[in-house]
Amino acid sequence: MEHATAASPAPIDRFAEVDGLRLHYVDWGGDPRKQTIVLLHGGAANTHWWDAVAPQLVNHGRVLGLDFRGHGQSQWSIPPHYGPPAYVRDVRALVAALGVKEVVLVGHSMGGMVSQWVATNSPEIVKALVIIDAPHGAPPLWRRLMWRWRRRARGGKRPELDSADAIIRKFRLVPPETYLSREELARLALQCAEPLPNGKWAFRFDPETRAWRRMTPGMPRPKLRKITAPTLILRGAESTLISRRALRAMNRRIRASIAQEIPRAYHHVPLDNPDATAAAIASLLETLTPAQST
Repeated sequence: MEHATAASPAPIDRFAEVDGLRLHYVDWGGDPRKQTIVLLHGGAANTHWWDAVAPQLVNHGRVLGLDFRGHGQSQWSIPPHYGPPAYVRDVRALVAALGVKEVVLVGHSMGGMVSQWVATNSPEIVKALVIIDAPHGAPPLWRRLMWRWRRRARGGKRPELDSADAIIRKFRLVPPETYLSREELARLALQCAEPLPNGKWAFRFDPETRAWRRMTPGMPRPKLRKITAPTLILRGAESTLISRRALRAMNRRIRASIAQEIPRAYHHVPLDNPDATAAAIASLLETLTPAQST
């Protein structure tokens, strides 16, 4: 299903230097005099998770999607330096590079966790916040144990596969539940991969990002009561990662927040129901004061 209309602008690939790394971000266009909206993806994902959502937001401001270091088209960190502290720096540095005072942060999963840290540690750059199916702190124990097993099984070197068809067969969402069709999953798989000079294919993702806990100290859970920006908290109605109880708890702790469930969506909310996701975000953007012209 195509969600972008024929009038939607073609996204532009742009790059910014952060900590000596070349970070990739996608610019879908839009008027920055209204506001600048920065979309943050989840772990092992990239900006393509926003392909069907972003074009629906350009009437509300300039829309950008960041690839965290080691993800998508962003440069890998050598030696590996990943994890929430590094990703928070990525966001702060991108905002500084854009030359804007504040942004609307929209984060899914890990990106939602990163956005919480940015909002609590650097509130002056966050105009508003959208947290999509992201926990406050660590995911449930059973989910963490499953991810730990997957990290050990895959090892630290990026696998190289023989063909694009092999990429499609190998590609899996984590968690795996989704409303995407087989054809849509295949298209996403190829968008998340690249052909190599040796004729093989590989995913655009550094496996070392999964092992960030051994390379950088963790961060304390963000203090949600310190978040003062207008906040929208979204949960996939069928998510196995974020419970309704967790959604309500976050809603209580963030004073200026609204909680909402997105129907027909598991954890990968922007993929499963991009139209409802975009509509919910747009409803928040419509309440915000336009940015001052420069």
